[in-house]
Amino acid sequence: MFRLLQYIVCIGFILTYTQHANGQSKNCTQFKNGLFKLIDPEAGVSYFKRNGRKQIEWTHTKTDSSVLIVKWIDDCTYTLTPTKETLKKAPAFPSNAMLTVHIIEVRDSSYLQVTTCNFNEMKITNEVICIKR
Repeated sequence: MFRLLQYIVCIGFILTYTQHANGQSKNCTQFKNGLFKLIDPEAGVSYFKRNGRKQIEWTHTKTDSSVLIVKWIDDCTYTLTPTKETLKKAPAFPSNAMLTVHIIEVRDSSYLQVTTCNFNEMKITNEVICIKR
């Protein structure tokens, strides 16, 4: 009987802990707007400024920029749709191109994101550093 009671208490603790851990939310909203830096081993350094429904991206050389429309799906997931002008600069992208960004981990001044798109099988994980909120 004592062993059964220990088992029930142990299972109750595990269920309570896992529900609490899974129920914790990341504070992604702190990164909805601001100035950010992304370092990609292949593409190099790029910057972007997100404000409301607009995100402007550029490389460290500032020679050209791209404008994307931001749509938040939930507190930690958003989509990016290139404007017509941006699509003209990237003819390899289909006219319905859309990126989906999932923030998977929040840190003090950065976050980890996984980016996918609707026109190929890419799945890229990057750290994004917040320069200014």
